Amino acid sequence: MTRTAPLQLCDVTFRYPSADEPVLRNVNLSIYPGEFVGIIAPTGSGKSTLLGLLGGVIPHYVRGDLSGQVLLDGVDTRELSLRKFATRVGMVLQDPDSQLFNLLVRDEIVWGLENRGIPRRQMEQRLDEILNFFAIEKLRDRITYDLSGGEKQRVVMAAVAVSQPDILLFDNPTSQLDPLGAELVIESIKRVLDAHRTVIMVEDKLDELLEHADRLVLLHRGEILLDCPPTEFVRHHEELERAGIVPSQIAQLSLKLAERGVLGSELPLTLSSALPVYRQIFGTGVAPAAPPPPPTPSTPKDGLVEVRGLRYVYPPPRPIPAVKGVNLTIASGSFVAIIGQNGSGKTTLARCMSGYLTPSSGEVLIGGENVHQLKTFRRARRIGYVFQNPTTQLFRQSVWDEVMFSLEYQGIQSREAEERVEEILRLLNLWEQRELHPFRLSLGNKQRLAIACIAVIQPDTLIVDEPTTGQDPRQARAVMGLLTQLRDRFGTTIITITHAMSLAASYCDRIIAMCQGEVLLDGTPREVFAQREVLATTFVKPPSVTQLALELGISPPPLDVDEAFTMLRERLAL
Repeated sequence: MTRTAPLQLCDVTFRYPSADEPVLRNVNLSIYPGEFVGIIAPTGSGKSTLLGLLGGVIPHYVRGDLSGQVLLDGVDTRELSLRKFATRVGMVLQDPDSQLFNLLVRDEIVWGLENRGIPRRQMEQRLDEILNFFAIEKLRDRITYDLSGGEKQRVVMAAVAVSQPDILLFDNPTSQLDPLGAELVIESIKRVLDAHRTVIMVEDKLDELLEHADRLVLLHRGEILLDCPPTEFVRHHEELERAGIVPSQIAQLSLKLAERGVLGSELPLTLSSALPVYRQIFGTGVAPAAPPPPPTPSTPKDGLVEVRGLRYVYPPPRPIPAVKGVNLTIASGSFVAIIGQNGSGKTTLARCMSGYLTPSSGEVLIGGENVHQLKTFRRARRIGYVFQNPTTQLFRQSVWDEVMFSLEYQGIQSREAEERVEEILRLLNLWEQRELHPFRLSLGNKQRLAIACIAVIQPDTLIVDEPTTGQDPRQARAVMGLLTQLRDRFGTTIITITHAMSLAASYCDRIIAMCQGEVLLDGTPREVFAQREVLATTFVKPPSVTQLALELGISPPPLDVDEAFTMLRERLAL
């Protein structure tokens, strides 16, 4: 029996008005009812453009040269009004703040219904139903801008789903969320699927899609390279390598073991599916309980960054103690990750360290100088800060001018400044975009540009809030590699706030886990990630291969796939 695809792209090519080359080329894609389609693509490959076409934003709101057909129920979308399109297709963007318009959650959710003229009694009924559907009843009367990132994303999802579209599009919905927020969003998406809705999701975290998606579509340089089920998808090494896509750690490990003949026809791709298979093959031991890592000794003469008794309370009308008496010493040339759930105090601590916030009590010293007593010019040479939302730091007319401004402000001579700008743009793969307006860049490229603007000054210490948000795996590693180069070349102390545990394990020499404004754990990645139960209190999970090894009783646990493979091979004496 032939299935009917309500949403189709037929030989679609699209080029933006000012672009020389199409962003999508000859794309053919069919979306069937009730399925979960995951779209994987490197940054800049056209995935947001693809979603724009599927959601009717192109050509009704964003103009360009479109050839081929986008069909909704067999009708070319150019012949449909955007209003008609919205009754069938809903879209949730990567940044939830861009879709929040109202003060209260309840008003936000019914706002679309009001615009459609739905009777008030029916609106109230749908509001109650959707709040219950997404398990966010407690948020009904909350102020939208007071919500956490995960709560905002679920409210946006509810506001889109309340109109009961048959097809929902998600653009990296978990990219800016902590593990708990990401789990809640994925749980909400599962509820949508259980209600027989169709889901199309762009997601950089391949782990999530491998576990839940029916099909995975690999988009690279505007063309579809793969369109197949997850178990088949991970076996296409050549196409994945070409696009710079790395399968999940468990998938990589399973593939390596399968090549050695250890695994049979079953290829577990996720932690939950791997545990029973691996226990049967490798057995389990009892990993000795590792003691909590000792606190890093305070040695001011060796440290570049000293945090002494730092407290910060957000002011009334809702005073919130965000940081509670933190003491830290971070040695010069360290690469430190600060981890923890949203609201644990990570960003507040970092902003106090950088001088953007003045602590309620305590002090921060950089090379013995009090950060909050330094003039702005001097402080910028001591410590730089890159915000999680890069648009807050971008204001010039081109990528080149944006980076050059930082050196002009520091009084760096023209010749040296130009050399520095070119070097940093090439390192961050932004050289070809140097003449573009910053707001024409993708979110991932904006993030790299914000890093370039600060890194070009070569400060003693660089704090980067979520440096890999919106980056594909290859570019995420490139950014962490660049930060490592800055550390190695200039002795820069790197402090990063991150939810990417596998990257923290691979690149950082120290991890500080925060919970409710206090330091929960502080040690090497291996020491910290061995404390699963302690980490669970701040809703942080170690890398998946680390979790797998701990479940199998392997201690000390591995931090990456190669280490895990070696340890498992030794267990079987292969």
